[in-house]
Amino acid sequence: MDYFDCHMHSSFSGDSETPPKEMIEEAKRRGLSGICFTDHLDLDYKPSPHLFDLDLERYETTIRSLIKEYSTPGFIILKGLELGLKPTLSATHRSILSKNDFDFVIGSVHVIDDMDPYYPEYYDFKTPLEAYERYFSCVLENLKAFHDIDSLGHLDYVCRYGMRHYGKNEGALSFDDLSESIEVVLQFIIKNDIALEVNTGSFRYDMTEPNPSYRIVQRYHEMGGRMLTLGADAHDTKTIADHFEEVAERLKGIGFKSYLVYEKRRPVERPL
Repeated sequence: MDYFDCHMHSSFSGDSETPPKEMIEEAKRRGLSGICFTDHLDLDYKPSPHLFDLDLERYETTIRSLIKEYSTPGFIILKGLELGLKPTLSATHRSILSKNDFDFVIGSVHVIDDMDPYYPEYYDFKTPLEAYERYFSCVLENLKAFHDIDSLGHLDYVCRYGMRHYGKNEGALSFDDLSESIEVVLQFIIKNDIALEVNTGSFRYDMTEPNPSYRIVQRYHEMGGRMLTLGADAHDTKTIADHFEEVAERLKGIGFKSYLVYEKRRPVERPL
């Protein structure tokens, strides 16, 4: 499988127990060309304080050691970060990125009004449209406050859990209803040379499309967007590069010919 999985969590993330060594060994066994660790740094995570703090010094030391041990000409290991965006953390994030060397930085929005859409409380007293519109408006607010990122993670993250909360039919994303809120985000990332992540972690939640949906990815392409990154959001060895070949075929059908792998914060184009 000639793919890089560029969204991967290990035991450095508060929601994974898998040692990074095991992720590497399984990725090599599956024949990937490379991986990028993107462990969580979600400071001031109100739903569970300190759950997504990251020991940056130990992370650096461990991943660098594993790179020396396991990297080969046919298998590349990269060190990245999934940064949980919040406007109040913009200065902190700038400082962290200036003091640490990462190959790749994903910017993701996990917290809206101090609530994570992963939890049912976020949807209390909201219609699906209200819950989703609030999410997308906060994504734009976060990007305007801080956008020194390489890729925007799982843009319609809220739909993973909204469908679980409201049910598959009522919670299904209607692009037409939300097109204005989504398009302004797409316009922003295109203007600022930020890639759009295609995240296959959605398939673990009984969804049939990645995050964001193919309709959003198609609209991104129609608007001139060509920068994609690809990641499975794996937290264990079972879902590394999950559904990559299937999703790649759909992306090619939309019109994409390649995706990006970032090394030292610079994009390298690879064919789908």
